[in-house]
Amino acid sequence: MDEGISIDIDRLKKKLQKRFPNYNFDIPPEPDTKHKSPPICLNNKIFYTDAEGNKYCGARYKQVQDDNIYHWEYKVCHALVEKAKQGGKQGEIPF
Repeated sequence: MDEGISIDIDRLKKKLQKRFPNYNFDIPPEPDTKHKSPPICLNNKIFYTDAEGNKYCGARYKQVQDDNIYHWEYKVCHALVEKAKQGGKQGEIPF
């Protein structure tokens, strides 16, 4: 992290709660399930999982700027493809 940047998270959180009183900022948002580039994502064979076991799309596509078609950059889809299976049988206590 850059040393010149400091952010007071609590102050920012209070400002956001004042502006959006009905939103609970303590609950993390659900992961995005919409693919960013459906034609590329349909033939995708690249996936990755997070620490919880959720499976995400790892397709890479070119994002073109609206005002300049010659300026583009690579982006990754990161759409949730499959949620991890919760629960199950536990054979023994883990500790």
